[in-house]
Amino acid sequence: MFKNSFVRKRYYMRVLKYLLFTLSAIFISGCERDDICAEGTPTTPLLIIKFIDSENGTEIKAPIELQVKAVPIDMDIENPLELGGVTDSISIPLRTNTSITDYELTINSNTTNEAETPANTDIISIQYTTVEEYVSSACGFKINYEGLTISPPEAGDDGSWIKEITIQREDVTDETTAHIFIFH
Repeated sequence: MFKNSFVRKRYYMRVLKYLLFTLSAIFISGCERDDICAEGTPTTPLLIIKFIDSENGTEIKAPIELQVKAVPIDMDIENPLELGGVTDSISIPLRTNTSITDYELTINSNTTNEAETPANTDIISIQYTTVEEYVSSACGFKINYEGLTISPPEAGDDGSWIKEITIQREDVTDETTAHIFIFH
């Protein structure tokens, strides 16, 4: 059939290329759109808290040197949360395996000012009902939070820096606007 080895090698290379191409086409066509969770697919939303000046009730007021820690400290939520520079709001996770999440919010946390102003810690308790929502076979489920309520803040020995908390949206299903306003 083949007169020399050069022709034989070319024939086998063509057959090998054709075989690899065919196998690749079969493999790629076996993937469905739903096998990959696309970027931008809705996931479990974070709770958005916006900070408002309690003296005029409408102006945004960033808390000074805010530090946020989950209470009790556990493996669910990173402690303390990395917030970056807080301007007017924060995004924090709620626990998905229970219906309550407590946070310590500390202002003047002495991260930069070497105790010129003493730290002041308040504890907020957030209650809700978790509702699973199916997203897709690739993405699985996301958790939404319904019926959001907040207990009055617990002041530490240093007094209370949080003056009032109002719920703006009782259901946490997305991160488009603030769910809670904290007046301080």
